Amino acid sequence: MRRSALALAVMVLIGCAGAGSGFIVLAAFQVGLPAVTDLPNLGPPENSYLLASDGTLLTVLHEPGEQHIHVNLSQVSPWLVKATIAVEDRHFYQDSTSVDLPRIIASALHDALHHSSLQGASTITEQLAKISFLTPDQTITRKIRELLLGFEIAKTFKPNQILQMYVNRIPYGNQAIGVGTAAELYFHIPASKLDLAQASMLAGIPDAPSAFNPLAYVGVKGPNYAKLRQQVVLQAMVTNHYITQAQADAAYKEQLTYYPWEDSSPSLAPNFVTYVESALQQRFGDAYLNPGGWTIYTTLNMANQQAAEAVIQDPANNARLLHDYNIGDSALVSMDPRDGEILSMVGTSNYNGPVGQINMTVEPRRPGSSFKMFTYTAAIASGKFTMTTPVLDAPININGYQPQNYEHNFSGICPVQVCLGNSINIPAVKVEMITGLQNVVTMAERMGASLLLNPQNTYGDALTLGGLSIGLTELQLTTGASVLANGGVLHQPTSILKVIDDGQTIYQYNVANNSVQVVPPDVAYIMNAMLSNNNNRLRDFGPYAHLTLPGRPVSAKTGTSDAQNSAGAYYNTIEDNWTFGWTPQVVTGVWVGNPDGKTLSNVTSGISGAAPLWQTYMEKVLAGQPVLWYNKPANVVQVGGGAYPYYYLPNTVSYANQNVNCPPAYRSGWNGTC
Repeated sequence: MRRSALALAVMVLIGCAGAGSGFIVLAAFQVGLPAVTDLPNLGPPENSYLLASDGTLLTVLHEPGEQHIHVNLSQVSPWLVKATIAVEDRHFYQDSTSVDLPRIIASALHDALHHSSLQGASTITEQLAKISFLTPDQTITRKIRELLLGFEIAKTFKPNQILQMYVNRIPYGNQAIGVGTAAELYFHIPASKLDLAQASMLAGIPDAPSAFNPLAYVGVKGPNYAKLRQQVVLQAMVTNHYITQAQADAAYKEQLTYYPWEDSSPSLAPNFVTYVESALQQRFGDAYLNPGGWTIYTTLNMANQQAAEAVIQDPANNARLLHDYNIGDSALVSMDPRDGEILSMVGTSNYNGPVGQINMTVEPRRPGSSFKMFTYTAAIASGKFTMTTPVLDAPININGYQPQNYEHNFSGICPVQVCLGNSINIPAVKVEMITGLQNVVTMAERMGASLLLNPQNTYGDALTLGGLSIGLTELQLTTGASVLANGGVLHQPTSILKVIDDGQTIYQYNVANNSVQVVPPDVAYIMNAMLSNNNNRLRDFGPYAHLTLPGRPVSAKTGTSDAQNSAGAYYNTIEDNWTFGWTPQVVTGVWVGNPDGKTLSNVTSGISGAAPLWQTYMEKVLAGQPVLWYNKPANVVQVGGGAYPYYYLPNTVSYANQNVNCPPAYRSGWNGTC
């Protein structure tokens, strides 16, 4: 009935045309037809390629369910061209060079009367019209519109232009749109390298991509419809005198090796890739996917990334962390503080685990004592404290808030650098209060802790101990550390170096546009002097802690966050363990814990879980690199000599070892008032 209906419609068109009223009938069907002149711009979105800084392919970015590699017809194997014409439209070059509408309609009438479906018997030109402009509805109206569009396409474009658009837009199954994609996907070769056997296999797929999917029959007994379809293609080529029967038989017998479609796109550094996609979306919208076709160089250093994955995703070590400390996950992010480039990012200890899709480097967590690097930076910058200012470690009560040291003991008076080095809580709260809570917050925000601007991320006097309702991300904390590592200059973390589209660079990272001096160089220098002096950590961390690197100076700060009970109060049960450490060329942050909030066990300090991972990674990536440290700014006053002299801001030396800012803070039970 469908064939008869279409035949009748076509005959009516022919009759009307013969009677002189055909233009009126054709005009009725042409209403709303798109302009075929737009056809060259309607190709499918192209794959974009995400590369590490050395050119290593990390992944292929594309629209969901579709991959496309555009190729010119000159880049397609002649075997594929001949196979496609033979099986799809053996009169293609004759029909495409003749635009006689009555002959095309007569041909359509013949097709309609001799095929079982309205979908069948479309010429290559008509198929191009259908996939570019029309729906797959099996109706007479759609078929006639397809004929008319095909007629217009044949008038407007040369045969090779039509064929090039066709082989780039027809689906070949398994997400492959176009022959360039299919060749890479199934055989891992460019379309120009397809031999006769490969070309005849691919040419048969578009007629029914699911039924003729060659991957469906690998290792499967029974009828191989992909192979049977290949035989049809080869025989059509023989009939068309493109090949001999002997060539067809040899091609049919050739054993082909197929690759699963998943192999066509590597999946390296998946957490970093997801992070980069978010950055691309923020900067460019969907353009990297549609129209796509971009080559995107990222900042990722493959050697550093491999070192990070080896450390964070070591099964034996992760089993030990789980057994010894109930640590179920870990994450690492590393940057070059000199330009803000992200060198490595591992957001989980197991990409394939139950929480492997969560990138813990960008998930907010309470930072614990690692926040103190912001507090003490603000304190030194205020001029109210120096590295040797004495602070009393004794019980205090500030409007009911009574912070506790983790060890539940008190050490008496300690110089600021020792209070910081051993991460003693009560002195840190005093330093925060005297410096001014808002001054500390402002400093942290300037150094990259932008999540503090979220009004839902509430905090109070316990901020310096990491007391935040939401927290900060590992990447933000690492960015803050990078400010100290780079002499007080903030480089917001960047993951994209260059974007190339059609041979043109449309984006190039410029570090000069991402450089802001947010901490005075002299303050940064004094902070590095305090945080690199291992003697400042002896009381709580011992002389050979995991916060040092053999043969080179390094600054480091740890942190542990206490869990909250049902009333929202903090208690001495640890959820997160952090280490941040840096040299002038690399800054690295490591987090360990459990994404679901399960508490840790047997964690006695900030070096229990994260620090050994940090140390192992830093030793790997710095091996062979020069030993660098910071030059003392001219205005920094040095007192004493030896390996660890004292450093002061101008005009602070005279009261460096005196309590001149807040004498009441030296009394037990201090209420926060100076």
